[in-house]
Amino acid sequence: MSVEVSFDNANQYIQVKGELTSNTVMNALKQFSRECKSLPKWVIDFTQVTKVDSTAIAMLIELKRNAQKKKKSISFIYLPSALLKIARLSQVEDLLKQKG
Repeated sequence: MSVEVSFDNANQYIQVKGELTSNTVMNALKQFSRECKSLPKWVIDFTQVTKVDSTAIAMLIELKRNAQKKKKSISFIYLPSALLKIARLSQVEDLLKQKG
């Protein structure tokens, strides 16, 4: 059970790998803070996320809040279907799809 957040220089986005669950979300947020610090816009790729739970939604909302506070644009790409399903059930799906 681990998560890795790193900047992909070739594609100019932040890559998330592993699990986004209650056991890893706090660690992921710390890593996001480090990786996003100097980026003008935050594009976060979830292609390699293997497992999610409802705490991943809270993390995405927190990331969006942090981006707005720092006047950065943010977008989430390739969100896992399980995460979108949780977002739909929680009625926050639109919030995750919006940019900015």
